[in-house]
Amino acid sequence: MTRTSSKPWTRRMVLWLAGVNMLMTSNADTDCARLHSGTCINMYFNTCLPGYTYSLSGCGFQEMCCIPPVSQVVAPPINDGECGLAFPQQDGVSTNHKIVGGTLAKRGEFPWQVSLRSYTAHKQHTCGGILIDTEWILSAAHCFEDNKNPFAWSAILSEYDLGMTDGQERLVKVDTLYTHSGFSKGSSLGNDIALLKFTPPLKSSTSGGYVNRLLHKVNLPVLSTDVCNFLFDRTLPQGEFCAGYRQGGQDACQEDSGGPLVCLKAGRWTVAGIVSYGYGCAHAYLPGVYSKVSYYKSWIDQVKAYDASSAPAVGRRRRMSRRAISI
Repeated sequence: MTRTSSKPWTRRMVLWLAGVNMLMTSNADTDCARLHSGTCINMYFNTCLPGYTYSLSGCGFQEMCCIPPVSQVVAPPINDGECGLAFPQQDGVSTNHKIVGGTLAKRGEFPWQVSLRSYTAHKQHTCGGILIDTEWILSAAHCFEDNKNPFAWSAILSEYDLGMTDGQERLVKVDTLYTHSGFSKGSSLGNDIALLKFTPPLKSSTSGGYVNRLLHKVNLPVLSTDVCNFLFDRTLPQGEFCAGYRQGGQDACQEDSGGPLVCLKAGRWTVAGIVSYGYGCAHAYLPGVYSKVSYYKSWIDQVKAYDASSAPAVGRRRRMSRRAISI
């Protein structure tokens, strides 16, 4: 679902990041990708997509190469300068699968949507995310309170139908997980934002996903800060805003956490919020709450700069280690 919101009412999160990197060489991923157009993932925590085959060669320690079907559908590429543009495809799928007040999205309508899957959730869809770069996914910090090991997560780009593999999906390995150091437990989650770096980087940008099996969307108005404060009878932090209708009836719900709220400006979609929390789903006078992406732009830049400065030299190995990083 796009403009997603799963509502974590009693969320808690340790204010640190688990940034872990598996022991491997740069050639390992290259062999899997070059010879099979595949993706290396941890063989104990993750599984390949349905219809994929796997090989235990061509990857690093405790990894397997997930190989997509030969008859894979080629999705329209997204080229440089096309970030934020939608490419909806005609589809004959029925529209009677609905989220709360939502409608079915078309394939390619929200190509930046990501489905995040966790080992602790039986490797099923757990949270959403949005592709913001060729190797970065933006999501919510509370999604990772129960599992901070990046190797226990996988990301599915271009996912549209969770019930089947249609050939447009792309499985990528989560390499490093960053959560905001100021994330806090309480009625307001605060600083509920996270970044995931995946490998290998994309040459072009695509993605999609939601737990209702088919990707859904819903249009919601962004409310003023004064209205949000009045409805919740408290003051929202600067890094949050709320969106929804007074009468309720339209909203996101469980397992939409971390997904984006996007706004159309001058023909391009821009990410404005990340689904954080709420009180129930689609209730009257209880809009959903989102992390304000513009407020965290400097934090995103800081994380990327830190990651670039701590990357190992080309060809060097970085052993598996759990790092507690507060950013």
